[in-house]
Amino acid sequence: MFQKWIEKATVLGEEKTIEVRKDSFWKRRVRIMARVGLEITSIENFDEVINKPCVFCMPEKLAKFDEKIFGEKMLENEYAFLFPNINPYAAHSAVCAFKKHYIKPGDFNATMIENNLELCMKYLEKVREMDEKAKYFSINWNYMMPAGASILHPHMQVVASEHPTTYMEKVMEDKNAFKEYVHEEIKSERFVGSINNIEIFTPFAPFGFNEVVGVVEGSLKDNISNIASVLEKIISYYASIGRNSFNIAIYSSFDDSIPLHFRCITRQNMVKYYRNDCMFFEKLHEEVILEKKPEEVAKELRKFLKMENNKTL
Repeated sequence: MFQKWIEKATVLGEEKTIEVRKDSFWKRRVRIMARVGLEITSIENFDEVINKPCVFCMPEKLAKFDEKIFGEKMLENEYAFLFPNINPYAAHSAVCAFKKHYIKPGDFNATMIENNLELCMKYLEKVREMDEKAKYFSINWNYMMPAGASILHPHMQVVASEHPTTYMEKVMEDKNAFKEYVHEEIKSERFVGSINNIEIFTPFAPFGFNEVVGVVEGSLKDNISNIASVLEKIISYYASIGRNSFNIAIYSSFDDSIPLHFRCITRQNMVKYYRNDCMFFEKLHEEVILEKKPEEVAKELRKFLKMENNKTL
């Protein structure tokens, strides 16, 4: 399932090595180079952006659900509020914003994340009542502009449709093959450990920088607290290595055709003149360029989480 080989190039009399990895399940390759500064690690002051007027801080100006159809104009709890996405990605598309305007990665806690996910789940249940065909769903998070956020105020996006995304369809094509893929990852040195009923690993051929994957046993509704706890730890790890921008996606379906799991990656740091981390290799060749091996990430994360014998201390 997993293959890797080394390519060598000589530049100015010095030999350079590129490790190429091939994942036969995902049918994709990644290239791992020596440390060349692909990841921007500097951190700058961006108070100018933080202090700009924010529409998410003015809920009264945001779009509302049709109360006659949806039952409520907006979903809300102590830490978050959810409203329709004015630029929907699918038949059912909503934004779930944290109530606090700016939260540093190291300041996110499980309670905040859990409350946000609870509103997303409540929205999905309402969608399911209204549209039985909308069985595929995901909860997604672009944290900061380098990760694709159009606004600094932290928020998740929940999407539901009768059609799976390309990624979801790949998982659905052969659930047994996906299970075998997960099994191969878990038995490798990249297995970080288990927290509650979540198996955590760094993939052989990552989709992005510092990727962490969690495979969850059971339904989203029954695992919101568990997922929130693990996401808090992963985001805290990202903060500990100086990263302040990330993407997270949680994938599932109401008919269990998509095993519940999530993927987390870091993006370029939020600096005034940040460099995009997607170039021709990523966008036009579908190959990610990395400079840090997933085995290194697993080792760091395991140490950060104080995992011993694959169990939390």
